[in-house]
Amino acid sequence: MYTSFYLFAEEKTRPWRSDILPAELYIVGMIDISIRGEKMKAQLETTQRDDANMETVDPKWKSLYKAGGISALIAGTLLLVEMIVYIITSAPSLTDAAGWFSLFHTNRFVGLIDFGILELYGLVLFVPMYLALYTALRRASESYMSIAAMLAFAGIAANFATSKLFSLLTLSDLYAAATTEILKSQFLAAGQATLAVSALGGISGSVEGGIPLAVAGLIISAIMVKSNMLGRAAGYVGILANGIGLVMYFNAAAAPTTAGSPFFAAFFLLSVIWCILIGRTLVWIGR
Repeated sequence: MYTSFYLFAEEKTRPWRSDILPAELYIVGMIDISIRGEKMKAQLETTQRDDANMETVDPKWKSLYKAGGISALIAGTLLLVEMIVYIITSAPSLTDAAGWFSLFHTNRFVGLIDFGILELYGLVLFVPMYLALYTALRRASESYMSIAAMLAFAGIAANFATSKLFSLLTLSDLYAAATTEILKSQFLAAGQATLAVSALGGISGSVEGGIPLAVAGLIISAIMVKSNMLGRAAGYVGILANGIGLVMYFNAAAAPTTAGSPFFAAFFLLSVIWCILIGRTLVWIGR
């Protein structure tokens, strides 16, 4: 082989030799064809794998993919803003009703963000996101995607049903308007009881809503990794984020006073990254 290449190269710089050129050219040509064939075969296999993945994504739902992708990007942004504001403003703890009442009274906008109103908006945006994920991944595993979708929607509904944001906000207004210390103490005690329930899951979340959402996220992420339809990177991040979330919610159920710590920041940050990766891919396949 090496001799053939050497002779072929040498022929380019020396006079024509009819006695060896045809044979040498034939050998070199066969080697070149073999190499090119292997390269073309590898490229074809890669293209076929990519095409198979794209064929699994039903093209007639492109509008839903785009809507779900945009929703995921906005939801990720809202979660990121909430996390930053929560850290910067040093929000009161979930055992300090007086602190929350004071925050709502002095800066209601910041108080609403700190207590998770952006998270509730994000949950609304999760509806088209999960619909798009179900539609895109159902051909990979329709049974598991059906289970994941039902768990996700149940979790979203449970989070809204158990959120104490507006209850606490109403109690804060009543506390501020109270004219006697007896009334103030009553509203403060009611606020404390409300916070005790909110501690299960942290801020606007809840164990009842958080656990099904985390399990749904784990199922979807596992399917993403296995199928590679929406990118394995998003799948791995989703497994990590929802796995931490599941631990966080079980920890909250076992010890409400430590809800969210030390998992809150990691869960939120990884959830933001997961939403952005999903959103980017859904928008791309929805073009």
